Amino acid sequence: MALVAWPAAAAGEWIRMSAPGLELYTKAGPKQARDLLLRLEEVRSFFLKASPVRQLSDGALRIVEFPDRDEFLKYSPKQIAAAYFTNGPDRDYIVLGPEAQNNFGIVVHEYMHLIVKHSGLRLPVWLNEGWADVYSTLRPQGKDTAVGDLIPGRMESLTKDEWLDFNTLTTVTTSSPIYNEGARAGIFYAESWALAHMLYLAPDYQANFAKFVYELHAGRTTGEACQTAFGRSGEQVFADLQNYFRRKKILGRVYETRNEKAQEEPRESAISEFDKGLVLADLLAVDGKAEEAKIEFERLDREKPGRADVLRALGDLAKVRRDDDATRAYYEKAFDAGEQNAAMCFDVAVLEQRKGQLARAVTMLERAVKVKPGYTEAAVLLGLTQMDVRNFEGAITTLLAISEIRPEAAPAVFCGLAVSYVQTGNFEAAREHLATCRKWSKTDDQLKRAGQVSAFIEARAKPEAAVRKGEKRGGITGTALGVDCTATGTRLRVQVSGKVASFDLPMSAAVELTPAHGGQLKLQCGPMAPVRVGVEFAPPLTAIGTSSGIVRRLEF
Repeated sequence: MALVAWPAAAAGEWIRMSAPGLELYTKAGPKQARDLLLRLEEVRSFFLKASPVRQLSDGALRIVEFPDRDEFLKYSPKQIAAAYFTNGPDRDYIVLGPEAQNNFGIVVHEYMHLIVKHSGLRLPVWLNEGWADVYSTLRPQGKDTAVGDLIPGRMESLTKDEWLDFNTLTTVTTSSPIYNEGARAGIFYAESWALAHMLYLAPDYQANFAKFVYELHAGRTTGEACQTAFGRSGEQVFADLQNYFRRKKILGRVYETRNEKAQEEPRESAISEFDKGLVLADLLAVDGKAEEAKIEFERLDREKPGRADVLRALGDLAKVRRDDDATRAYYEKAFDAGEQNAAMCFDVAVLEQRKGQLARAVTMLERAVKVKPGYTEAAVLLGLTQMDVRNFEGAITTLLAISEIRPEAAPAVFCGLAVSYVQTGNFEAAREHLATCRKWSKTDDQLKRAGQVSAFIEARAKPEAAVRKGEKRGGITGTALGVDCTATGTRLRVQVSGKVASFDLPMSAAVELTPAHGGQLKLQCGPMAPVRVGVEFAPPLTAIGTSSGIVRRLEF
């Protein structure tokens, strides 16, 4: 892995260099761009094989390199940054300024931020930055990889600048002046690197580093995590840190990674002004500069109307503004233009649900899980929405097909399965899934829901409610007139098109009551004030008698 150096090429043309999972946009020459991607391939291979944090994203990594500082600052979230990592719905970005052209360690530092982001770890800023600095020293050592070399600039800051105290260092956030202003940022980064280096690599600490990270992830302060993981207070660790670097003799680590050459050579292609505009507008969007991004995407839409990627981007920006109508309009145009993104399908489904368009939501969710198999969030919502549109067989098929259910979704999924099995007449399966629902229910609302499902199962299992497997259901809309209570049973009278129909009314727990239209319905014996109702009913228990069927659901 030779040092990569880009020539000053502000006047050059943009090119695109791509490799599996990597995409570079730069004004550097083809050779320099190729070398950068090959070296990044080696870095990615290292993290997959040897690092303690290996989770990568599904999307491609896009690297954008600006040889001009002023152009870089149009996108950078920090004026003092030399490079930065950011990510959007579909891809990750590493954005490089001119200072990164002769320092590949900066690129690795930002790549480590990517790794931590996709690991799901919640780390304080000092460890996120310091750990990334430790890994920025990656260098080949034969077929292995060494980590932990001294960083001269950091050592100089530790020698010349006044150190931050332990509490100040470990409580810096991304909005702190120390993190964003040049005057003290240098010592913050230097101390963060030093502390991460000692805790991760020093013999007295490295064995318990994973426990330390877990404690931080769980929400402990750095001082609390030090005490739990290392048996030392924050002040003791800080004293060890000062001694650690006074010696100027530190230890690194060698990983037996057996570095191999990339499987495919990077491919170069020209990039049009329009495509370059797409990349830069998308970068503005993921950087949170929504208004600037909107202006650019609207310009691109005028230049080439009907582009699915542009329409979807405008929908994404409308979603950020919480403009549901604009989001749906742009997304639907993107669908018509051929866009099949699973996350977009999911977002449209949620919007359709808010509008009460459940059948449309089901269609969008079916598309989402087809485009992205294993999309658990979409599959859960699809199964529950299929229940809402009374497709219980479909709900069972969808929910049973989910291979891994997160604990927070488990109560809804398993209680949903229990209800769906009741609706199909399979009470044994309903009770089994109710038991699983109860196991995962923790909150008061979840426990209350499980109790309601239990009552529903037992009420529907009684002879007078008698759900039969495969029963065909009908539906009418009319005006409820009253409830007749006799020794032979209870019936609901409903006027439909000038005629009165009579329906067997089982105990209230067996009837689904859906207040969908703002009406009020009290199922008490005797006449009632007329109420507009929708009645879902099953065939009567026998062909003898005057009942039109058994009430399953009332919507009012």
